[in-house]
Amino acid sequence: MTEVPRAGASDHICWVYDEDDEAFDRAVRRFLAGGLERRERVLVIGNRVIDSIGIQDDGFGDAAALAADGTLRTLTTAEAYEAAGSFLPGTQRTFYDDATREALADGYTGLRVVADVSPLAEDPVRRAALVEWEHVADEFIAQGPGFTAMCAYSSRLTPDALSDLASVHPLVHAPTAAPPFRVFFDGPRIALSGSIDTFSADRLTRVLASSPVDGSPAVLDLSGVDFVDVAASRAIARWARDLAGRRRSLEVRGASPLVRRMWRVLGLADLAPVTFSAAG
Repeated sequence: MTEVPRAGASDHICWVYDEDDEAFDRAVRRFLAGGLERRERVLVIGNRVIDSIGIQDDGFGDAAALAADGTLRTLTTAEAYEAAGSFLPGTQRTFYDDATREALADGYTGLRVVADVSPLAEDPVRRAALVEWEHVADEFIAQGPGFTAMCAYSSRLTPDALSDLASVHPLVHAPTAAPPFRVFFDGPRIALSGSIDTFSADRLTRVLASSPVDGSPAVLDLSGVDFVDVAASRAIARWARDLAGRRRSLEVRGASPLVRRMWRVLGLADLAPVTFSAAG
C-alpha cells in the first residue's frame, strides 16, 4: 500500500518509515483523523509518532485539546511495553483489550492506536515475541472488538527484521523491504498471500506455530498465494501435525492444483490429515 486507506473497523497496518519522512507524519495524522471521524479514542505510542501530531493538518486537530477531553492519549514506548517487564503477547493482548473496553465504556466507538515499536524490534530475542504478538494482535483485531492499529517500524532495522514483522500484517507500506509473503486473519480464517519458498519457509513455520487457533477445523486460505514450493508445503504439513496433536484439524482452502499434487507426491498426508476445499 502507498496511502492510508479509509478508516475501517479492523485496520492493521505496518508502516516502515525513514527518520525524516514527512509522508510518515502525514500517514500518522490521516490514520488518527480517520479514527476521530469514527468517534474512536486515539492512542499514540512512541516519541517519533508523538512528534507527528504536533502539527494540525491532514484532518487531525489540536493535540492539546484532544488530550484535555480524553480523546487522545500518549505514551512512550517504555511506558506502553517495557514497564511491565518481560514482553509477552498475552500481556499485551490484555493491555489493549482493557484499553479498548475502557474506550467503549467512555462512549467512544473503539480504540485506534499508532505505535512505534522499533526499539523492541532491535533486539533479536525480543523480536520473536514481538512477531508473535503482532500475529496475535491481528487475530484480535479481526474479531472486531473495536481495536485498530498502525504499527510503525524504522527503516534502520535489518531487512530480516522488517520482513519478519511486515509478514504478519494484512496491509504493509514498506517500499524497500516488502515481505515475500503475508499471514493475516480474515475473520476466523488465516489467509496466506505472496510467495513462500525455501528461503522463507522457516519464517512461515514460526508464524503458523504462534497462530491463536481455537476452533476446529482451523482454516488456512491459500487463495492469495502466488507460489508455494516443497519447503513451504512441508511447513504447512508440520503445522497440521501440531494441530492434530492438539485435537484440531486443518482445512486448506483455495490451494492450486500444483499444491495438491505436491501434497500427494510428497506423501504429506501421512504427517497429518488435511482437508482441501475450494476457496470460499
